[in-house]
Amino acid sequence: MPPVEVVINAESKPENLPTPEEIIKQCFDLGPLQTTPTNINGVRLTLVKKSKNDASDVWVKYGGNTRMGEARTQNFVAQYLDDKADSAVRAPRVYLAFTWSDWGYIVMEYIDGQICGHSDVAQVAAAVQTLIAVPNPSSTSAPGPVGGGVIEHPFFIERTSSIWYESVEELEDHINGILDATREVRVRHVSFGPELASHGLRLCPSDLNFANFMKDKENRIIALDFAGYSFLPPSFFAFALKYGHPSVFTHRVASRVVHPPSTELGPMMSASCGLVPYSSNNIGLSKELACRLRIW
Repeated sequence: MPPVEVVINAESKPENLPTPEEIIKQCFDLGPLQTTPTNINGVRLTLVKKSKNDASDVWVKYGGNTRMGEARTQNFVAQYLDDKADSAVRAPRVYLAFTWSDWGYIVMEYIDGQICGHSDVAQVAAAVQTLIAVPNPSSTSAPGPVGGGVIEHPFFIERTSSIWYESVEELEDHINGILDATREVRVRHVSFGPELASHGLRLCPSDLNFANFMKDKENRIIALDFAGYSFLPPSFFAFALKYGHPSVFTHRVASRVVHPPSTELGPMMSASCGLVPYSSNNIGLSKELACRLRIW
């Protein structure tokens, strides 16, 4: 069996949490039985509860596309929101996150509740308003998930960047490289400097699909699926609102959210569309950035 590499091991995790090896086995055993149209890579594990510090259930998200950047981002946001007693939203606490071979596993708090619907639009909008105000960790200024990683966002082909960006300047240079490579000569280059000076990097929920929000038993909104969350210049959230998930629910939520105005949507859309004929995010990469390409 390939070795397990633990990335997050929370001190507050339940005392009855199984070992990573046991979790892997249970995911393989239970995964096919719990698959639904809205759940293809998550499993509810029921635990044996022996004390008040034990948990009855945990939720495990796992798979080849489950990355540790998602786990670190969810962990940071959950702790940030838990420190805000009156927050309009919270996130499931991360107990354990690890990799095994090419697969990732995120073991988190199980939320007993229901997926949100159209009657919850106002509450979800308030939750999103809170989420986009979350600043990036003081330890990093790189765009993307906490600790580094590819960016999942509708700007990119298949909603996922090909490389990690180590700075906003690299991300900006790539977008401008796309505009140059696709000969969008009539479109000005993007410049994120002014909005970063005013707002900094902000949490960007790039997929406002209703299935990514749940209401718990206390009628509180829970943000789910942090794969589509990164810390990015605010224009990326404006882009996601306008060109992201094309559903009535998303548009109703978007109409209620106040976000920093963006002057970069035009060139960003031109660059994003410029990638489409090539079905590749590698267009416009400098030689230095192209060296980071790898198969994910």
